[in-house]
Amino acid sequence: MLTRRTTTLALSTALPLLAALTGGCAQTGGQTGEEQTSCWSRITPLPLSAESPLGFSAQDSLNLAAGQHEVALHWLPNRAYGYGPESGEGQLQVTITSLGSARFATQTQDQAITELLCLPSVLTDVTVELDSAGGAFHESFRGLLIASNEDSATLSGTLLSTHLSGGFAFDPATLGGRTLAQVTLNLSVSASSFSGTIAAGLEHVAGNGVSSSTSFENVLVACFGSAALPGQAGCTE
Repeated sequence: MLTRRTTTLALSTALPLLAALTGGCAQTGGQTGEEQTSCWSRITPLPLSAESPLGFSAQDSLNLAAGQHEVALHWLPNRAYGYGPESGEGQLQVTITSLGSARFATQTQDQAITELLCLPSVLTDVTVELDSAGGAFHESFRGLLIASNEDSATLSGTLLSTHLSGGFAFDPATLGGRTLAQVTLNLSVSASSFSGTIAAGLEHVAGNGVSSSTSFENVLVACFGSAALPGQAGCTE
């Protein structure tokens, strides 16, 4: 079993949350968990055990997601960029803990027409601890568990490279001037599955500073569970 070391990353400095796997407005994200809720225009407090208008409670979502999850981690080889310190098959431990607060989020009637993907959802505040067996990741951050039905939930978290506590890094010789900007975890959980992906965001600045341009490339580096991968059969345990 993996054991956590004391982390130097304060929860308040971590960048939580980008897109939920279900897509939609939640993908706009921000520097705080509150900014992600801009996907919805009407947000009301919801006691953990109270039934939401969707017919389930935040505690029902926590029953699916909360606790310690240990899954096989598959590191994806990349022909363009080299990274480490892990490769091949590994192990990932994800621990999700409730912060004791939740909300019900929905759109006003007029917004619902143009923002159909921002489904009415139960949002539950959690902390996430992410540890890989080979030391690449040893992270802790706040996140939102998002559920639009009682059978599944999603969670996403993005950390700036300067906030990473693990040893994950790219080989500078393969980056061609690019730098690691961030690492994003996307996961989906149900009663029968726990799966997701880990991606690295590479930033490249071209120009002399007076006139320059910045490009961003998202590189999928690992997957776990039954996460579907574009152009591949999938990531199965």
